[in-house]
Amino acid sequence: MSVQSSPPARATQQQRELVRILYLEHGHQKASELSGVRYDLVRQWASRYGWTEPRSLALSQDVTKRIADTIQDELATSERETRLSLARSAKQMAKDCEGLPVRHADKAYTVAKTAAIVHRWDAKEQGTGNVVVNIALLGIQPSEVQAQAIGVDPVGSQ
Repeated sequence: MSVQSSPPARATQQQRELVRILYLEHGHQKASELSGVRYDLVRQWASRYGWTEPRSLALSQDVTKRIADTIQDELATSERETRLSLARSAKQMAKDCEGLPVRHADKAYTVAKTAAIVHRWDAKEQGTGNVVVNIALLGIQPSEVQAQAIGVDPVGSQ
């Protein structure tokens, strides 16, 4: 038998809503198991807030969609908070690396990698490349096009 953790002193509206959706889909026992909230607390909430079990498959599908939406919202919130925390941490670590001697370059490299992941620097660099246009799609014959380089210095010239 698994030991269930007790909920926080004050359950948030979002946590209670998730338990409600699980209760509507699966009943008291399964909702308790899936959410980790004590069985007696799930029963109390169901009674207090007037939760009733679904009567049709259509309602059950609606509940499943709401569960997915709730989980997706929670993941999005967690990602934002995690990225913000990591960005703050990377900023502080970068400041700490400013005065380090060269022999600690590996530490600065690790900080730079963390910052690159958090700030998605690789994705930003990919968006700044050359653009290729297929002029045949524009109704222009490639043999009719003439191109001249204007204002470009050849490589190596001064």
